[in-house]
Amino acid sequence: MKFRQLAIAAAAVFPFAVFATEPNIQPGEWELNSVTTFPGTPMPEQRESSRECVTAEDLARGLAFDVDVEGCEITDQELRANGMTYSMSCRGEEGFDMTMDAEMHFLGDRTEGTMDAQMLTPMGPMQMQMRLEGHRIGDC
Repeated sequence: MKFRQLAIAAAAVFPFAVFATEPNIQPGEWELNSVTTFPGTPMPEQRESSRECVTAEDLARGLAFDVDVEGCEITDQELRANGMTYSMSCRGEEGFDMTMDAEMHFLGDRTEGTMDAQMLTPMGPMQMQMRLEGHRIGDC
């Protein structure tokens, strides 16, 4: 499912632009994990894991966990050193549209958060919920 991958990218791997101060994230190699559920459907729980190198330069430029999310627009955001909240609207291919609200907490050597998405698919509306966790595993 393309939107599930898009949501993971957007929620767990989000570009930190417009920070007045650097986020409370230690540079290094990070492991990011997500658990996704689709309430009201028979779809099983899905787990994803990825790794990302975050440098001090990335943090200073505001590009930690950077990824380009094509077809999406940030509709609301609040960025702080200790976390962020944001809302995003995405228009996808083949009639998939999605809105999502996310909250992330930056805790130095770990991060955690949640994301709730409402999707309009050719099969009808769907809800997706995601729990996100990340932790620093060492140097890059």
